Amino acid sequence: MKFFIDLDDTLVNSTTLNNDAYNYALENFGYDRIITNERITRETIKDCKNLEQIITLKQKYFALDWLPYRLVINNDLIFKLKNYKKSNCYLWTKADEIRTNKILEKCNLKQYFNNIIFDDKENFTSSVQNLKRISNSNQIIIYENNHNIFLNQRFKIVDEIENKNFNIKGYLV
Repeated sequence: MKFFIDLDDTLVNSTTLNNDAYNYALENFGYDRIITNERITRETIKDCKNLEQIITLKQKYFALDWLPYRLVINNDLIFKLKNYKKSNCYLWTKADEIRTNKILEKCNLKQYFNNIIFDDKENFTSSVQNLKRISNSNQIIIYENNHNIFLNQRFKIVDEIENKNFNIKGYLV
């Protein structure tokens, strides 16, 4: 059995820092802050003229030295990863590679993963085939906070972690 763990809001709760970073960048380019409890994404600001510069500034702000103090690590999931062993665990994310590596480095999380798989997660069937190929396993468990990507799938939920910072499920794929 191999285990694939999503990064943002699954392994670490990063929404507050993410939104602060976006708002910092937006204000630097003359845009109003976006006040929301939802995660601000590139899709949220897609109509901004300075999109690439905003994203670059957002990523720099996000990765500053305060990063480990602004994220909440999913310790319940970390406990499980220790039991699953590093050789069986993979980080699976669509997050920016530089930001991902900063999070793993500054929060000392690299030690739990055999490999990092960057994926746009646009084609779920293709993604799953790739994950199975990479891990050389026909049965995998995916830990994810975005339950929408599993809506039209018939995968069994084999694990759940739910508390004030996380609502994730482990799907047997």
